[in-house]
Amino acid sequence: MAKLRGFLGLTKRNMLVFFTDKGTLFFSMLTPMIILLLYILFLKNSLLSSLKDAATGLENLVAAKDMEQFVNGLLLTGIISSALITIPYNALEIIVRDREDRVDLDMLSTPVKRFVIILSYFCAAVISAFMQAMVVLAVGIGILSMSGDMYLTALDIAKLVGAVFLGTVSSTSVFMVVMMFFKSMGTCGAFMGILSAVSGFVIGAYMPLSQFNKGIQNVCNLVPATGITVLIRNYLTGGILRHMDECIGGLDNGAFMKAMLDVFSYNTVVGGEIWTLNLTWVYVIISTVIFIGVLRVVYPAVFGRK
Repeated sequence: MAKLRGFLGLTKRNMLVFFTDKGTLFFSMLTPMIILLLYILFLKNSLLSSLKDAATGLENLVAAKDMEQFVNGLLLTGIISSALITIPYNALEIIVRDREDRVDLDMLSTPVKRFVIILSYFCAAVISAFMQAMVVLAVGIGILSMSGDMYLTALDIAKLVGAVFLGTVSSTSVFMVVMMFFKSMGTCGAFMGILSAVSGFVIGAYMPLSQFNKGIQNVCNLVPATGITVLIRNYLTGGILRHMDECIGGLDNGAFMKAMLDVFSYNTVVGGEIWTLNLTWVYVIISTVIFIGVLRVVYPAVFGRK
């Protein structure tokens, strides 16, 4: 019982530190805000142009408002996917801050075991990031519903929530490994700048991975966060995509749907092999378990060392 109280107390403390730091909250959402700005200024017209090219000859069957709503869904996919990288990272910065301020040594002087301390950091980051990501998802879907129908089913929403949760756990497990190498907030912040600039391209938030060459696509598709983006894209925009395909009524023999899946990277493709969504789930889960295993073995041994 004492161990549980210690774990819950540390987890609560870590969450409070994250949510009371307005600067951290702002920077955790900086990349998603950049994507929103890029979308408004550049990406929307580009994506709409690609969509209209795929629907050439079908203009009388596919409504313009559905096309725009579909593109808005792609935008929300990019925002959520990016948030699932930046928010967990910022939530974990407390590890480096505690190390820099020598708070970790105070924790080690308590009866709480090292692994419990590490688990409290992990769980606090997962809970904090998941809560914030769910707010982004709920607000995004709410805004989209006011501009049109996304044709989301209850099952789609349930899968979306599951993908967001898995993405949160996956990113947290990866970035906890990264945090082992940082001893100052300056280094941690510098890496965050690089991460914010690069991650949007790697996971396909800025533009579909189909726009890159095959070699880059293979590498990017092996990143677990990219798999999460694929899952979110399918569950968030799959309904309106199916609706547009139903409006065509098979007159194109499925050419429109196939073009959309290829152009907007609806599948994980590695080495020319197209993965099913179930396989993508399995890959991300296995990757996450591996990183958690690394944390379990390595972190208790290095935590508290200078």
